[in-house]
Amino acid sequence: MGMGEGFERGLVDRTLGALADVLGTDGATLTLFDDRDRPRAVAGSDDDGRRLELAQERTGSGPAVETLAHGADMAVDDLHAARPLGFPGLAAQVSEIHAVLSVPLRADDRLIGTLSFYDRTSHEWQPAKVRAGERLGELMVMVLQVLAHKSSTSGKS
Repeated sequence: MGMGEGFERGLVDRTLGALADVLGTDGATLTLFDDRDRPRAVAGSDDDGRRLELAQERTGSGPAVETLAHGADMAVDDLHAARPLGFPGLAAQVSEIHAVLSVPLRADDRLIGTLSFYDRTSHEWQPAKVRAGERLGELMVMVLQVLAHKSSTSGKS
């Protein structure tokens, strides 16, 4: 989706920061399937978020991985909790992050990735906040579609 360009990556990082602010979380991250349908960490609103997504990509474990596998929301109140409620192995790599909400991203009824929100404190994800996260995921898909369209038309004369 044209994510290699610095301007677009910066725009996506800033968009994630704005979405996190709207939801009232500490940060947000984005993972998308690549052209071989492998999940790839794409962006994060800050360094902690980028570490979270890269750790999930590397280990194949975490809320974003579960969301991608099942195409459903994954709300984790505390990553540090024992399985099946938490992901202690992942938490050991990103100790500053506790609560994570991952929502699936769909374009044309196809799962394309996940948008994750996180907090540095443990808490229960309220249903209204989960629904708001889902709607923000829809907005993120629109941003990605605009960027993909811009990227596909910018190379044409």
